[in-house]
This record gives sequence, C-alpha cells and structure tokens, in this order.
Amino acid sequence: MIHEDKIDRIIAVMKARPRSAPLRFRKKTVSHKVPRHKGRLPNACVLDVSDLDEILEIDASGMTCTAEPGVTFADLVRKTLARGLVPVTVPELKTITLGGAVAGCSVESMSYKYGGFHDSCLEYEVVTASGEVLVCARDGENSLVFEMAHGTFGTLGLITKLKFRLLPARPYVHLVYEKFGDYREYMKALDERMDRDEIDFIDGLVVSRSEFLLCIGSFVDEVPYAHSYDRARAYYRSAATRSEDYLGTFDYFFRYDADCHWIARNYGLEVPFLRFLFGRFFLSSTKMLSLAQAITRVRKDRRPDVIVDLFVPIAKVEPFWEFYKRVFDYYPLWVVPYRIAKVYPWISPSHIPGDSESMYIDFAIYGYRPRDSRNYYRLLEEELRDLGGIKTLISHNFHGRDEFWSMWNKDSYDEVKRLVDPDNAFRDLYEKTHGR
Repeated sequence: MIHEDKIDRIIAVMKARPRSAPLRFRKKTVSHKVPRHKGRLPNACVLDVSDLDEILEIDASGMTCTAEPGVTFADLVRKTLARGLVPVTVPELKTITLGGAVAGCSVESMSYKYGGFHDSCLEYEVVTASGEVLVCARDGENSLVFEMAHGTFGTLGLITKLKFRLLPARPYVHLVYEKFGDYREYMKALDERMDRDEIDFIDGLVVSRSEFLLCIGSFVDEVPYAHSYDRARAYYRSAATRSEDYLGTFDYFFRYDADCHWIARNYGLEVPFLRFLFGRFFLSSTKMLSLAQAITRVRKDRRPDVIVDLFVPIAKVEPFWEFYKRVFDYYPLWVVPYRIAKVYPWISPSHIPGDSESMYIDFAIYGYRPRDSRNYYRLLEEELRDLGGIKTLISHNFHGRDEFWSMWNKDSYDEVKRLVDPDNAFRDLYEKTHGR
C-alpha cells in the first residue's frame, strides 16, 4: 500500500471516531516502554498503524532519508549503510522505531556532537485527532508542533512520516577503551576527548565506584578482525577487559541489543555457556522485552526494577555521582554525553533557563532491584529536580501534577494540544506517563 493510501485510511478512522473515545494504537514492534501494570483504556478506538513501516526515500546526494514512523533502526541502518550513510543518532536497540525515538528521548554515542535523533529531523507529517494532516518543520510551518512532538509520547498527534539527516559512514568501527580509577580524572578525560575531530563516538561505563571506562570509537575502512556481541559475549563485560576492539558498523550500533538494559543478566543469561546454548532463543531486545512484560504481568506484587535514563547538567554531575554512590551503588552504569543546540521547548524555562549550558550527561540505570521499601524512582526525581536535570518518562513516574508541570512546559504543551487534540483523544502527557 502506498503512503497516501495509508494516510487516507487513518484519516477515515480519525473522522469516524466518537469524539469521546480515546485512541489506542496497534503497532508491529514490541513496546520499549518499561512494563507497568495498567488497565486498558475503556471504550478506546483502536487504530492499526502497523503498516507505517516503509522507507520512502534515501537521498544519497542530499544525505537525507524520508520514512514512516514504524521503521526500525536495524532496518534503516541496513539500507543506509548500503549507500555509505547512517542516521545521525542510532539508539542502541534494534527494534526502536523512528517514531519511538522522537516520541521518547533517544540517545547514543554520537549524541555528544549531535544530540538525539529528533535533533537530526527536518520535517514531520502529523495527523491530528480530527483527521487533519499537518506538515511540521523546525523553522517553518507548524514549528511549535514539530518541537513539542519530541518527548511527549504520542500525546500531540500521530507522526506518519519523517524526514531526517544522514551522515557518511564506513564499514567498521575501531574502539579504544581508556580506563580510570578516579571520577574527576574520568570526567576531565571525557571533556578533553569530546574536542577531538578524529573521534566519531564517545560513551562510557562505570564498572564500579573505582573503575571508569571511556569507549572511544572511530569509523575505519579495514580491520584485523570484527567482533559482534549477539551470542556468547556481553559487550559491557568484554569492554571492561579489553584495550581496543573492532566491530562492523551495524554490530557497533546494536552492541547492547542482546543484553537489552542488562535484562539478560537479571534473568540468568549471564553465563557464557548458557548464552551460547540459548542465545538465539532469548538474546535480543525484542525477546528480552517480551519476556520482561510477561513476567511483570505475572508478578504483580513485586516492586519494579529501576530502568531509566537521567539527563544531568555536566556542571552538576559531581553531586549526582555522590548521591548515586550513597543511594544506588549499582553497576554497570552507562554514561552518554549529550549536547543540545538549545533548551528544548517542551522543558519549562523555570526548570532549565534558556541560557543553560548545552552539555548534559545521560546516566542510564538498567535493572537495579530495590534493596528496601524506598521508592527509588521517586528518590531520583527529587534529586534531579534539585539539580536541574530531567528523568525520561519511559518508565515509572511519581511526580505530583504541579511538580511535573513545573518541569515540563505546560503553556507550549497546551497550545499544541488545542490545535491537534482538543478532545484529548491521544491522552494528556501527565496522565499517560503516570498512570498505573
């Protein structure tokens, strides 16, 4: 089915929907939101968007791509690499979709230069709850709708097409691992490495409170060997023991996919022998997330593991690190520097002023199991509020409504909501992300 026919079908459903009925989307890929206990929406109108999964155009000379939101990054990278190109930011799991990367907050090891996937986007096609089609561009028509689509989890219209930038790529990535024993030395080295022109990728792992690892990558044309981390070996463990490594570019982008937020470790698939035997049955983000969702449904009484990304201003990283050691002391901790060109319009100016620094550190806590009865998600929210940081909404959230809207930009959110969804068919952002 061609794209225009898909849009006509979606518009027909939107217009036929009773105004009081909320919308629920049926998608092809597994959800990358952390599993939560929640009831189904009563009287929801189900809209099947599973066919919005086509790459529409790769413009190799202009280095842009136009695609539908259900395209996974794994499928996208395979197609663009064949043209010697890659997306500007490639999230770490194969089945994250383009629409999901915009609706959430994507991050990876090119984010120290380019920010998130949204920052590389040029234009969105958005269908409103009334069936109107909007063309939204960063500096053009419907610019506020374009900006507010980022991080608002599909509550401001349905993105049905995206145009975004690509970058030149090479077939392999050479990784150099630098190890440090002191936090301040580590952060100083991270700051220095980000200024090197020859580097293409930077992220890190905190292996323990006295073991810090920088993972510095560069595109190369030829390699003496090429590793992948989809079966017997876990990338985060291998990196801590090596001084360098070589991976195919595709395998580099998805080096964390098999372990998917350390779920493999927490569910007993850490032993290399077991990984080798059962890896093809369980080791992928799709299988791990499906397993986690099934277990969550069965074990309703269990306090949830902490799986969350936290964005901390680089000037406030030291107090956050002291807090983290005192309260969590859990490893590995994924560390990703993240640059923003400007403060995103969805963030309240009272929480992060417009003249705030542009560099943040994303600390990704994956799979922490609470040791006591404290609400660890809430402890993080309170700490970040005081530090001027942001906790992504992809997992469990406990802000009060007033506190939430003191950090997220309610005025801009309401302005776009009135335009694209006055009857709240897509749900309110607070209600959608804080519902149990």
